Amino acid sequence: MERRTLRLQSLPVAVTEAERLIAAGYDRVGAWSLAQVCEHMALVITMSIDGFPSKFPWPMRVVARWLYLKPILAHHVFRKRLPAPKYVLPADTTDDAVGVERLRAAIRRFGTHPGPFAPSPVFGDLTPEQWREIHLWHCEHHFSFLLPKG
Repeated sequence: MERRTLRLQSLPVAVTEAERLIAAGYDRVGAWSLAQVCEHMALVITMSIDGFPSKFPWPMRVVARWLYLKPILAHHVFRKRLPAPKYVLPADTTDDAVGVERLRAAIRRFGTHPGPFAPSPVFGDLTPEQWREIHLWHCEHHFSFLLPKG
């Protein structure tokens, strides 16, 4: 099975997609369950408000910003998988509904946060709009590994 392609129009639509996956059931193309995907995304969204425990070295941030920020903001699909930092890895035993609720809470908090936002550990300082698009792209990326049944 191959990954699917999807384009989410807003962060609340990401929660709707997660709820749809619970209702329909899903097959995994990747290693993570829906609960793990949602928990991972909730961690990253929350850290975009509260801050990240570490960041990439500045030369890597400059290169990443130059090479990858614009394609990510344009929602380009990347087929290459990169390991996530340990501090955003999800637990193995989370229930799907719990993971979706964590994502819902993180998205609600992001939507009401007046700013400022924390610098990205990969791209550095970002506008709220850039953060929103990165989170949307991130949700699209991870949901692409979960195929709804039926």
